[in-house]
Amino acid sequence: MTDIVLDRDRTVVIDARKARRLTAVTPRASSLDGVRIDVYRGVADDDYTATSRWPDASYDSVWTLPTGGKVGVGAFELGGHWRLNQPAITISTSGHDFDDAIVHRGAAPLPKGHHTLEAVFAGDGDAAGYRGKGAEGKAVIVRNNDTVSREDQAAAAAAAGAKLLLVVNDGPGRIVPWNDPIYGAPNLAPLTVASLGIDEGEKLIAQIQRGRRTLLHVTSNPATEYVYDLVHRFQGAVPADPAYRPGSKDLARVNVSFRNYRQSRVVESRDDYWRFGYSTATAIGASEAPAIGERTDYVTAGVSWHEAATIVREVGQESIRPVAYRAGTSTDLHWFGPIHRPRSAPGTSPLRQDDLLQVVLPGWGDSGAGHVGGTFLNSMVSNSLKLYQGDTLLGEAPYDQLLVTGLRPERLPYRVVSENSRGTWANPYSTSTRTEWGFTSEAGAAGAIERLPFIQLDYAVNTDVAGKARRRADLTVTPSHLDGVAGAGDLRAVTLEISYDDGATWRKARLDRGRDGWRTRLDAPAAASFVTLRAAARDSRGNTVAQTITRAFGLK
Repeated sequence: MTDIVLDRDRTVVIDARKARRLTAVTPRASSLDGVRIDVYRGVADDDYTATSRWPDASYDSVWTLPTGGKVGVGAFELGGHWRLNQPAITISTSGHDFDDAIVHRGAAPLPKGHHTLEAVFAGDGDAAGYRGKGAEGKAVIVRNNDTVSREDQAAAAAAAGAKLLLVVNDGPGRIVPWNDPIYGAPNLAPLTVASLGIDEGEKLIAQIQRGRRTLLHVTSNPATEYVYDLVHRFQGAVPADPAYRPGSKDLARVNVSFRNYRQSRVVESRDDYWRFGYSTATAIGASEAPAIGERTDYVTAGVSWHEAATIVREVGQESIRPVAYRAGTSTDLHWFGPIHRPRSAPGTSPLRQDDLLQVVLPGWGDSGAGHVGGTFLNSMVSNSLKLYQGDTLLGEAPYDQLLVTGLRPERLPYRVVSENSRGTWANPYSTSTRTEWGFTSEAGAAGAIERLPFIQLDYAVNTDVAGKARRRADLTVTPSHLDGVAGAGDLRAVTLEISYDDGATWRKARLDRGRDGWRTRLDAPAAASFVTLRAAARDSRGNTVAQTITRAFGLK
């Protein structure tokens, strides 16, 4: 039982022979990319114990003891979040599947599809291990050791013409096959490198050393085509079979499109909100994705997620609020594509407290209402914020955060101007933006925090993966107020001007108001390559926004 009443001495028997694997089983083949295990035991809202663990890559499984009946007092949970990817490669022989491999695809991954590779053993993996082996076009098996570095092992395998390098661990657990930190500059091996555990790896070596011709059946997926993000927690007890086995109908499908202007490495994550909300401390860690590419994700329905994607030292975007998907639905999710412009999130929106005004306005969110985006550690870009009272400049900052003190207590009109320019950051779209918000503000009760009514402008236009729209495409502008702001009025007037020559001339767009915003249709001349936008909106309380986006997106 999960309940142990400590009203006297008790004997608890923990028998590991009865442990069962705590896992998630996917409808399609997958390999574990990250996991967080959560345990909660509470007898009251203010009397509980909760813990999370993040087994690293050296662990291949997590086990738990079934508890029998459910708790009689309070609540108990055991489960977690599993991220599972389409396997980069699968490896098998005629009698064994090597399902515990960790894979680094390398600079020259095996082509997609099925391969039959003869296996050769090259000892510790130095050049001497290849003498007389004829490794060209084959899979080479080496032992992990302290004498020959992984870089030298890979270089020797590549020089011998090998297609695949398998490194057998020399100790318990699993081993990362290649040092390629996800947040650093890419450090790619010259060929695909995978690691095997000591038990199955040594059996493979013994088979080769017995002189038997050993063939490996390898299936390669050079790019990850699907991912599972699964969350489940068993309530009240640990069942006899603590495996979460969702069917396809239990999950939601997310069609993920990475739409950067050039190929690069993306650090991407989707993390769940547990009892205590989301924080980076509870995240399972990020995964690698291409900056240009398509992927299908299957996620546990009804879970609140925080989603994020970053191109290190360029741009990071994240969801503005928790995202949840319904079972059986299909949703499109785009990262890095047009239209980039400043966007606020509810938790960090501009605020006034006493004589202080704080503005946080990341300048590089993408098109819709779902993401904010910033350029942390990007030395190429130029971001600035300025606060005016009338025509008087009260404060400015050369980045996307501004703090100004000494404001007068009476209600006065203010303007905040955000200017963002790519500088030497070569993305062809949203080369510069200028956004000006107008609002009034006064000091409230001492210490009271008031969120300011900055009108947000979101855009919807159907662009392809290269950021280009059809010349007669529909374009929708949607103004909105963030939740919880003070002093917001009804959104009424919206205007839009469009330029097809980088702002040299402008055309006033005819707008039709619909359920999703104000819609117009492009009328791009044949010689035009880009669309520049100048949008404005006002509410019934006099709050205003005016935004210019140079080269917001391209044209087909």
